[in-house]
Amino acid sequence: MENSNATLVTEETAYRDLFTYIQQRVSLSEADKAFIKQRFTLRKIKRKSYFLREGDLGFEQAFIISGTMRVFYIDAKVQEHVLYFGFKDWWIGDLASFELRSPSQLNVQALEDTWVLAFTHDGIDEIFQHIPQMERLFRMMAQRTLAVLQKRLFLTVSASAEERYLALIERHPSIEQLVPQHQIASYLGILPESLSRMKKQRIQKSRGQKAN
Repeated sequence: MENSNATLVTEETAYRDLFTYIQQRVSLSEADKAFIKQRFTLRKIKRKSYFLREGDLGFEQAFIISGTMRVFYIDAKVQEHVLYFGFKDWWIGDLASFELRSPSQLNVQALEDTWVLAFTHDGIDEIFQHIPQMERLFRMMAQRTLAVLQKRLFLTVSASAEERYLALIERHPSIEQLVPQHQIASYLGILPESLSRMKKQRIQKSRGQKAN
């Protein structure tokens, strides 16, 4: 699942994407942009490589410029459980580890070659002090993350596997082209065989509707 655009990322295009995202939410001066650029680092994370591993101190967060990542944990039976996926224009990392400066319980892995702009806790603190509106942006991001996780928890306890699958496809129409099936199944909390069966039923239903 190579991302052909990953090799085309430059600092210029990366920061252009970052500032486009930010300025849709808060205003920045040219001096603000220069200050921010000094505290972010452009990094390429190769396919299957990790941005963060369980047990590491999550001293960095990142903004995804291109590529796809997954956040997962491993239980006592050494089974992987995918919590969520990260795509372009998503913020990624372990927020609890980042804020508390404690060992992470999560793993953050690239599913394809992925470019990110990473920042440290000290770096973002300096940005907050120098550019107060950035703290408001990060508060909005934290609230969005909480809302997403709350909705995911609600669907887990109240919706069927098929309903969870359809909700995921609706939110991310191209996810099946980006993410391996067994990892989508892990995210949904079902076996890969069950996901295959649902996909076949969905295709058959779609064909039946077209025939009518």
